[in-house]
Amino acid sequence: MPTKRWVVWACAGWIAGAAAVMAQPHSGQATTAAKTTDSPADGEKNARESFVSVVSESRTALAKVRDYTCTFTRQELINGKISAEQVAEMKVRTNPIGVYVRFARPESVAGMEVAYSATRKADRMRYRPAGVAGAKGFQTLELNDPKFLTANRHPVTQWTMAAILDRVAAAVAREKTLNNPIEVYRSDYQFAGRNVVRYEVLLRRPHAFRTAYQMLVYIDKETKLPLRYEAYDQPKPGTHSGDLIESYSFSDVKLNVGLGENTFDY
Repeated sequence: MPTKRWVVWACAGWIAGAAAVMAQPHSGQATTAAKTTDSPADGEKNARESFVSVVSESRTALAKVRDYTCTFTRQELINGKISAEQVAEMKVRTNPIGVYVRFARPESVAGMEVAYSATRKADRMRYRPAGVAGAKGFQTLELNDPKFLTANRHPVTQWTMAAILDRVAAAVAREKTLNNPIEVYRSDYQFAGRNVVRYEVLLRRPHAFRTAYQMLVYIDKETKLPLRYEAYDQPKPGTHSGDLIESYSFSDVKLNVGLGENTFDY
């Protein structure tokens, strides 16, 4: 494990956030620690400055990206059970938003496709189920279709890098509004072959609207884009880490590949 560089703040002491967790990513997403060299005083100062600006910088960087493709990996808590790791091909246009995802594994979701374009029907998506049900081709569904959301924690528009940044920022902004304390930790890591900064946020004070007890986000040092996000629940008595709520990864990212409207038109 890396040497942690840390700072603890009350919510009034920061502007925007990024995210955290004590546990490591799952198989295929191994994260190797990079040894830190800052002194404690320098580490505290750097952690503070990085955390204040990380979401803003990441949003600015993403605003300069027209589109991207990647390998998308997720796990979600659905009906009280955490899913197996699901791996998919993802294509995203940032503005106007367009998203196409085709799952490859595990077998239970292999072949499932979801396509959305804000330039068409903004409240609709095209969906092809996995397995035999997909033989009939694509269906048109509401973005918040109840049946779709029984097997997916969020609509497809909430699977993107931009949505992850929004989710983290909203969670920490809520804590700020409630004047709740927040602990922030910063570490240098490698994720999926990229040098990243791992921001961990602990939201220890429980309340009905808390998104997670722990959040973690990995920010690419070069591109400033979020490559992985995890959220964990309150640890149970006698344990040190909570159960996984959701995790989303973006690996093998290729930027500005020139995706056209036909990419999202099914």
